[in-house]
Amino acid sequence: MPTIQDGRDAIAQGNPQQARLIFEAILQETPRSEDAWLGLAEVLTDTDDKRICYENVLKINKQNRAAREGLRNLEPQANPFIAQLQQATHADEEAEEDEDEYYDSDESETDMAQTVRTSPPVPRPSDGPPTYALIAIGLLLSVVAFAIGGGAVFFVISSLR
Repeated sequence: MPTIQDGRDAIAQGNPQQARLIFEAILQETPRSEDAWLGLAEVLTDTDDKRICYENVLKINKQNRAAREGLRNLEPQANPFIAQLQQATHADEEAEEDEDEYYDSDESETDMAQTVRTSPPVPRPSDGPPTYALIAIGLLLSVVAFAIGGGAVFFVISSLR
């Protein structure tokens, strides 16, 4: 069976695909491995998949700082000055207490193992309408504009006689 170190070595060699396979294999055997979840989060590119990995670590160990920091890094930061001000306050401590209440350590191992399996991305409502719909609307509008413009030109020319 591969080890966490094998996954780390694959990352160091610049082979994230191999590292992903190694971490997934480890998680199939031991779904409560914090290090495997963190390693998998490191090689994944999709933000939602990374979030799932970090949340699974926190289900295992609510105090895991690496997972907390990983989740924090996934959050968009609009203004770096505001982010610095927020770090200086005690808001972080209150947020950590709220997160502790949210994560439940009684999660079954099979539920966590099932989150390893990835599925194709599901379109979100924020993604907007599909491209083909936008093209069809654009073509329709251009035909209408051409017809109105052509009719106006015909009217002007015919009234000049």
